[in-house]
Amino acid sequence: MFGDLFEEDYSSVSNNQYGKGKKLKTKTLEPPAPREFTNLSGIRNQGGTCYLNSLLQTLHFTPEFREALFSLGPEELGSLEDKDKPDAKVRVIPLQLQRLFAQLLLLDQEAASTADLTDSFGWTSNEEMRQHDVQELNRILFSALETSLVGTSGHDLINRLYHGTVVNQVVCKECKNISEKQEDFLDLTVAVKNVCGLEDALWNMYVEEEVFDYDNLYHCGTCDRLVKAAKSAKLRKLPPFLTISLLRFNFDFVKCERYKETSCYTFPLRINLKPFCEQSELDDSEYTYDLFSVIIHRGGCYGGHYHVYIKDVDHLGNWQFQEEKSQPDLNLKAFQNEEAVDDPLMILKAILSQEENNLIPVDQLGQKLLEKTGISWNKKYRKQHGPLRKFLQLHSQIFLLSSDKSTVSLLKNSSLQAESNVLRNHQQLFHTMASESPGLIGSTTCPHWFDINDSRVQPIKEKDITQQFQGKESAYMLFYRKSQLQRPPEARANPRYSVPCHLLKEMDAANVELQIKRSECDSANNNFELHLHLGPHYHFFNGALHPIISQTDSVWDLTFNKRKTLGDLRQSIFQEMNCHFVKLKLLMGKTSSYGMEWRLVESRFRLVLTASLCCYMFFIWKQEEKMKSVGSW
Repeated sequence: MFGDLFEEDYSSVSNNQYGKGKKLKTKTLEPPAPREFTNLSGIRNQGGTCYLNSLLQTLHFTPEFREALFSLGPEELGSLEDKDKPDAKVRVIPLQLQRLFAQLLLLDQEAASTADLTDSFGWTSNEEMRQHDVQELNRILFSALETSLVGTSGHDLINRLYHGTVVNQVVCKECKNISEKQEDFLDLTVAVKNVCGLEDALWNMYVEEEVFDYDNLYHCGTCDRLVKAAKSAKLRKLPPFLTISLLRFNFDFVKCERYKETSCYTFPLRINLKPFCEQSELDDSEYTYDLFSVIIHRGGCYGGHYHVYIKDVDHLGNWQFQEEKSQPDLNLKAFQNEEAVDDPLMILKAILSQEENNLIPVDQLGQKLLEKTGISWNKKYRKQHGPLRKFLQLHSQIFLLSSDKSTVSLLKNSSLQAESNVLRNHQQLFHTMASESPGLIGSTTCPHWFDINDSRVQPIKEKDITQQFQGKESAYMLFYRKSQLQRPPEARANPRYSVPCHLLKEMDAANVELQIKRSECDSANNNFELHLHLGPHYHFFNGALHPIISQTDSVWDLTFNKRKTLGDLRQSIFQEMNCHFVKLKLLMGKTSSYGMEWRLVESRFRLVLTASLCCYMFFIWKQEEKMKSVGSW
């Protein structure tokens, strides 16, 4: 459909399987994994569709585009249920885009599928395995969408959001006549070779003039002869969303081969386009744009992989880094740079204040100290303060040891003091970090960036964008949005905002179905049936045990999760048998028929049961090892 511009370099694509001319096979037995801690959904790679995934994620994180598409109802687009009816007019591409965006917003799965969307493009399985150019896809997808929306209220969606105008002018030096030609653009293609950055490239394109003189004169229609002239171009109309394609792939006419330009090429997070526009009398805010998406190409000119950096304008994702979730550890490590490192009282109080109920086993306290601060009690404090347990005893006004001295807790007043100390140290640490990193304060209210690489979504810091200025993994397409565009407060952190009711119902029903499937899958994979044969219900006859009553009544069935411990299994069995023991006590009285105390009967029974369970669990483990290739047992 787009031509074989590139072939996918499969070695650089993760979490995918490939087959020549075949569709990607996925596990049908297990439901898709739920979203990870970012709370954002990726898109599965169908074999060579990383370029498509990157562009679709950019469109999805363009809320104005997404909401304009959502505003088109079934009365205008039709319904996917009617697409096979001969007389029905169904606009399949926008309908599939709507559905995909709803899944990315609301469906609790790690990655969405584009299979239905690519089917609406008319792609074959071979087409899905080929790597194409994302800039060309952008143009063709928008063209197909415009064609599909003809006759609807969204007929001008692409033109309204993405189309701009460039005017080329030639000025005659003799008669001053101006000849101009206006052109529409969907994206601006700018040079990379011999240019240090985006602003320099735009300056060369829209500020500097090309002069016609000497052997390269211009024929003026008014003068009707060859004259000196000057040619220039200016941006006449700016769209709300500006797409810029970097011309990284060139052709070496000496070597007769293509190559990728990997030199350093900078681009700003915010750019003012006023110097490059024909009309500049408006306020600067009319010309200011913010970067919100960077599509990145990794590899060479004959193969590679695309992923995208995206700014979360609506705060839909959880940007918090996993290693930054535990802020108390930062406070404790901050002690290493303070005089408090010589005072073990403050450190131990801080550790205990973070524990539930301010309580911890003494044996674990020393380990916690080492884990959280990197300081060993024996190496740092034992020589001066003695053993840890003795130190806790000497400070009984702060620490409360249990009667057996196995656990320690903070006294109530000391706990409050420790919390205030931790809070104070946290505030000091925050101010120190803020002074070292300008702009950190208030960053929680700013949109954050994510690296979306097919199914994988990870938070990144804004400074990481500079890593894509140069090299084999570098920026290929830039997407800017007008700084004036503001989002409504109700859209913030609200993935259901503006989603049509029929799609909300569909996604809610799909989430319920996913939960049921995951529960069933978890039960099938991790639960097993345990059959308990009760001794009192059997008698020994002719060298074998025979049930006194029916086989069904003499066996108890117990479902158990194999991820739990043997102790949990014993506890479950004892709970099941508790009622049986009560009945047995009533029948046997205080002593058994053999004269043994009931407690002795019960203890011996539990001892035999524990030994039996150990043997049984070992047997289960061996059976599981044998049956791994089968997948169930």
